[in-house]
Amino acid sequence: MQVTGHLPVSDAGIRVRQLRHADAEAFARGTEDPAVQQFAHLPLANYTPEIVREQIDGVIAQGLADGSLAVLAIADEESDRFLGSVVLFDPHEDRAEVGFWLTPEARGRGAAAAAVRAIGSLAAKAGLSWLEARTSPENVASRRVLEACGFEQRGGVTEQETPSGEVAQVIEFEAPVSRFVRGQG
Repeated sequence: MQVTGHLPVSDAGIRVRQLRHADAEAFARGTEDPAVQQFAHLPLANYTPEIVREQIDGVIAQGLADGSLAVLAIADEESDRFLGSVVLFDPHEDRAEVGFWLTPEARGRGAAAAAVRAIGSLAAKAGLSWLEARTSPENVASRRVLEACGFEQRGGVTEQETPSGEVAQVIEFEAPVSRFVRGQG
C-alpha cells in the first residue's frame, strides 16, 4: 500500500497530506479533546508535540516507506491548517482500514467526509479495492460520516481489540474504493 507518491489528495476544500513537524502542536492538542480520547482509540494515551515529531520521523515514516501504515494530516486546502488526522492501516490483500479524527474546531463543516472521500481516492491509486472502518456504536458522528461516504455496515455490534489495544464494542463498515473514483461507484 504505497501512498506517498499519490499525496496530497483533496476533496471539497480539504487536503489529505503527509504529517509535518509544524503539525505536532495542533496534533497533540487535538488528542486532548474528550471525544478524540473516547472514540479515536489512538495507540498512546497522551501525545506531546515532541512525541508527535518523534513518531513522524520514526513509526510514521517507516509505515509510509514500507506501506504498512499511513498516518496523514487532514488540512484546510486554502490555509493548510491542521484539522485532524486520517489513517490507513492494516493492509491485507486488497483492503485496508481507515480511521479518522478531527479537532473540535474542525467539526461540523464536512471535513471528515471530505477526508474519507479523499483517502478513498488515494486508496484506489494505491491499488486497494476495499476500505474497512470500525466505530463505536455510540459514535453517531463517525457513523454518519461513513454512511454519507457510502460505507455499509457489516453485521452487528462485536467486541474487538482496537488500535489502542483496548477491547471495545464496535460496528464494522466497508466500501469499495471504486465509489471514490470520479465517474464510478
